[in-house]
Amino acid sequence: MKICALIPVYNNIDTISAVVERCRAVLEPDVLVVCDGSTDGSGDAAQGAGAMVIRVESNTGKGNAIYTGLIYALSSGYTHVVVVDADGQHLPEEIPRLIDAARYEPDRIWVGVRRMESSEIPASSRRGRSISNFWATLNGWQRCMDTQCGFRVYPIEKTLALKCKEKGFAYEMEVLVRASWAGMKIGHTDVNVVYPNGENRVTHFDMKKDNLAFTWLSFRMFLGMLGRSPVLLYKKLF
Repeated sequence: MKICALIPVYNNIDTISAVVERCRAVLEPDVLVVCDGSTDGSGDAAQGAGAMVIRVESNTGKGNAIYTGLIYALSSGYTHVVVVDADGQHLPEEIPRLIDAARYEPDRIWVGVRRMESSEIPASSRRGRSISNFWATLNGWQRCMDTQCGFRVYPIEKTLALKCKEKGFAYEMEVLVRASWAGMKIGHTDVNVVYPNGENRVTHFDMKKDNLAFTWLSFRMFLGMLGRSPVLLYKKLF
């Protein structure tokens, strides 16, 4: 296995340098940043912190940024990427926990399961996770414990072979359902999460647009699951 950190970034100038530096402390020098149309200097900050930076001219969405990073990482000889969000929610110091799991079972997608007991965690985040977990589990016939956590390890070739279509945040649900349909196993590892308070929190998740994208994806995946039910049952049993 050859692993790099993959950080998609869009206008996170206040946090990206520290995230890169902390990732490099674990995976030096293997940190790749996809600057997805940032206009605030995030790409330059990431490069200054020691990351390899791919620059996308306009903002295309988190899913497309991850896809771009997967393609580049594969061409550079990497077998796996550990995706870390650029906003500081994830603790790069926990990367070894995900990597250890991936080394044990390298063909799985390993997903961080956020500890969300803290009162600082927004109630909307808890509800959103519960709803998306339900639909991903139903549509993939495999338990999904945190479909909205971006802290993950992807086996590159197997992930690209899924041919996911979503460009935005919904990619993170789609990839788990399609992986389940393809017979891939999903692994889970508990991780911590940091939610800055008030104005210190920067998020590009659009409650209306992105929740609508999740709803439409869930409906389409449900129809796709109905057509695959006999195959999914066979895979579940055998």
